[in-house]
Amino acid sequence: MENFRKFIGCYYDEVVCLGGRRLSETISARNGIERFFDYYYNDAMPLPKSDMDTTILHTHGQKAKAAKEDLTRLLKRLKVGPADTLCYPSIDFYSLLALADAIDELRAAGSPKLLIRLIGVMETASSAQYAKPLSVALALINRLCEAGLDIKLAAETPRYAEYLAIQLERSVAVAANIELREQVPIAGGENFTVICPGSARYDKGFLTLADLFNSVRQRDPEMRIRFRTQILPDRDLKHQLDYLITLYSIPGTTILSSQLPAEELVTMYEKADLVLLPYAHDVYQFRGSAVLIEAMCSGRHCLALDGSAFVDQMRYFGGGTACSSIADMADKIITFSKETPGKREARARQARDRFVRDLSSSYRDWVA
Repeated sequence: MENFRKFIGCYYDEVVCLGGRRLSETISARNGIERFFDYYYNDAMPLPKSDMDTTILHTHGQKAKAAKEDLTRLLKRLKVGPADTLCYPSIDFYSLLALADAIDELRAAGSPKLLIRLIGVMETASSAQYAKPLSVALALINRLCEAGLDIKLAAETPRYAEYLAIQLERSVAVAANIELREQVPIAGGENFTVICPGSARYDKGFLTLADLFNSVRQRDPEMRIRFRTQILPDRDLKHQLDYLITLYSIPGTTILSSQLPAEELVTMYEKADLVLLPYAHDVYQFRGSAVLIEAMCSGRHCLALDGSAFVDQMRYFGGGTACSSIADMADKIITFSKETPGKREARARQARDRFVRDLSSSYRDWVA
């Protein structure tokens, strides 16, 4: 949120960041986010001890009603007018539904501009109410456009932007994940460290790691190549204990918690030589990857399984290499481990510079 506020703040006199009412006070205060909206997604992402909380929203009707009430309260509370903009960095289904249900209220407020960015995740989180939630989300966007409201659309990846543009028959900008961290020099040294940040999910390839690590280890008996990966959250890990034991048994492998503080993730990138993204291409058909962007800006090359939408970006910026299979990824780990740090830094610098220039122009096209 802080990166987003800084990046688009130059286009506005003031930026007010609003988040969920259940956001912790510490996070809210540290990031300058006002706790405002109810939480509509406990069924998809349960809050701690939510099974004992009687105020949690459960039904589709409850969520739709709360979302519209939140939006109308926002319009009144901030005295939104025609010169203002409502920006949704990652539009969610119930906020989109609230916008479509509050067209009269938006018109009464002077039809403020709407910046709607879609990332292929929350815009379809409709509590299993619809068989084709993306089709419903697109219909809601069309309803807003046909009402004559000033809407500018963006998608996280070029592939998703093209798909949306064709389906909606409207222009859709490309607005990648914002990342502003500086490139970090590669330390070099005796070991070559390969990391899998954020791989603590099935769709991010957690169950492919044992075969991958073992394949590399068989060709690296001196254990120069080391691995660091996060694990599944407890609710999933309890079904994969034998697999976890297998991972622990692979020499040169460090297993980290499923959730790490931001500071530890930064350190993880700093100490890395290579980043792995063995993501499921069907799940990431349209999605981007925050890890890819973080790695590029940190100056770390990525290896990713081909087919995901973010791989198109990775190729364009030169931030990584696509792999046809896990076996191919193992081969490429061996290959890159033999490159000098200087060559890897030069490649990473070129990718980062190209990404940053593209990021600035793409957000200007969307926001301005």
